[in-house]
Amino acid sequence: MILFLLITNLAYCQVNFKNNLKSESDFNSLKTAPVTKKYGRVDALKVVYDIKSKQLYFINSKVYKYHYKFCSGYLNIAQSLQQFNNTNYKAEHKNKRFLLGNINHYLANDSYSLELSPIDDMQINDIKTFYNAVKKATYFKNFNFFLNTARLENLKSAIQIPTLSASDLYGDQTYQAVSTQKSYGILKFVNVDQLTKQNISKQDIIVINQPILELPITAGVITTILQTPLSHISVLGKNRQIPIAAYTKAMQSKVLKQYKNKYVSFEVTLDTFYIKPISKAQFIRKTKKEKKKTLFLTKNTTTKTLINIDNLNQKSINTVGGKAANFGVLYDLAKKEEFKIPESAFAIPFYFYEAHLKTSGADTLVKQMVYDYKINQDKTVLAKQLKAIQKRIKNTPIATKLIKDIEAKAKSLGNYTRLRFRSSTNAEDIVGFSGAGLYDSKTGIIGHQKKTIEKAIKKVWSSLWYQRAFLERDYFNIDQNSIAMGILVHRSFPNEKANGVAITKNLYRKNYLGNVINVQVGEASVVQPEAGVTCDQIICYSGSSSKLYNQKRIVEIISHSNLNNGNLVMSETEIINLSEQLEKIKKHYYYNVYKSKQKYLEFGLDIEFKLDGENRDLYIKQVRYFND
Repeated sequence: MILFLLITNLAYCQVNFKNNLKSESDFNSLKTAPVTKKYGRVDALKVVYDIKSKQLYFINSKVYKYHYKFCSGYLNIAQSLQQFNNTNYKAEHKNKRFLLGNINHYLANDSYSLELSPIDDMQINDIKTFYNAVKKATYFKNFNFFLNTARLENLKSAIQIPTLSASDLYGDQTYQAVSTQKSYGILKFVNVDQLTKQNISKQDIIVINQPILELPITAGVITTILQTPLSHISVLGKNRQIPIAAYTKAMQSKVLKQYKNKYVSFEVTLDTFYIKPISKAQFIRKTKKEKKKTLFLTKNTTTKTLINIDNLNQKSINTVGGKAANFGVLYDLAKKEEFKIPESAFAIPFYFYEAHLKTSGADTLVKQMVYDYKINQDKTVLAKQLKAIQKRIKNTPIATKLIKDIEAKAKSLGNYTRLRFRSSTNAEDIVGFSGAGLYDSKTGIIGHQKKTIEKAIKKVWSSLWYQRAFLERDYFNIDQNSIAMGILVHRSFPNEKANGVAITKNLYRKNYLGNVINVQVGEASVVQPEAGVTCDQIICYSGSSSKLYNQKRIVEIISHSNLNNGNLVMSETEIINLSEQLEKIKKHYYYNVYKSKQKYLEFGLDIEFKLDGENRDLYIKQVRYFND
């Protein structure tokens, strides 16, 4: 019997391909995980159609990870990888030998699709030939051609075969890995409207049923709402290195409910998550960690005047904070690249915040509160103390001279009276701590009776002492007495055409080309979307060092905004230009600012952008290091 099993397994391993798939077991014998992890719970295999012999090969993807490996290794094609790609991913037939694709099995709805590489310029007739050959040779009942790029979406009506859009796939997902980590804690079911009222602790793993704008300090999160990779929940989860998964059926899950209020281990992987019961003793043993060293931040309060943006650079973090310092770097880049930065920009340094803190008496309250929390760890008392500090900051008048200087500075830089006052601390936008969504930015209008400049500044200053911000800093063991709030000021954008966030690395395929872009119509939020709202999610490869990708100007689509009638919010030309600018910014920061030791493809920046005006001008408004 043992000999029989060994021979059977050996024979199984030696299967290189099948010419047809008669059952799901045939598919499963060849399948593997997709190379690009765009959607959860997907199995995949590679397929090759030989144009010359009209032969179809369903490849054992465990043996051959890439089409080229099969065609060169099994079919003995005497071409280099570059020659193979240049020949077979082109539209014309002159030297083309193969049609190449992937078969994806989406477990959420038990459907199958034929997907091409984003770089493939395959003609419509070839697409039809390929699709029909696969359909004829398989058992698939629900089988579609996946329109995964803007080029293919534009060809939809001409293709005339069953198709599937990115939005169809995104909407059908029931599972999504947001942050692939493992933790231990107590599983709790929480209603979002009770989130601030319930005593959520850092040892809790919460199951939550609605969008959450603030992520409490927890050991893990299971949400029923699908997330973009650039939402505040995703960014903070990765920054904290805690497991987060989106599972649309979590609230009804019997498996989860049986572990309610019990100690469990929670692990998120790309295709699923695992919940296992553990004892309290196991929990204590697994979560026993060495105390982190206290991180003392530097704050320079010697600069007592407003600072022009051309006098800011990366070294200015200790004077004006991370956001304003990075804006100074952008200012220099914008002079030679094809993007703008918001006009009438300048910075209010830490000095003015510290002076106001002393005038209001809030500085004494801060010291008392920090000491008290270290001793007692009482969140109820903490909340009251934080509100008292915020109240002192807001109720104390700002020095009249500062307001006059700000108005004069704004007028000297342009005709904009509507100004955006943006938080810029030494505890955000830094390596190891992003601070995404912790602090507030506000609009102030010169001469306005309600939206005054003074109110805007005091709201920004006071947001340094929000409970969410305090607890996030405490989680990373940042010394609370060493933080300070500067402000980046520039003109506001009341009627922007589009806004978005981009990450200058491929989040779906490790160590690979591509910028991930999330964009939304007008002012609709990308990082904190309202319930049921999705945005455009795109991977664009333009600007990279690859001629193969750059020449083809590829826009790969993961999902569509449901606020734009199924159309892309940005045109292909706008997306490609954005991607090219993102790559230039990335190169500058990689080589000149951070001088990173990471591989270039693994280094990422988190960049916010807008399209504004009738000409839809590209503005880059923020750059931060992407902590993942």
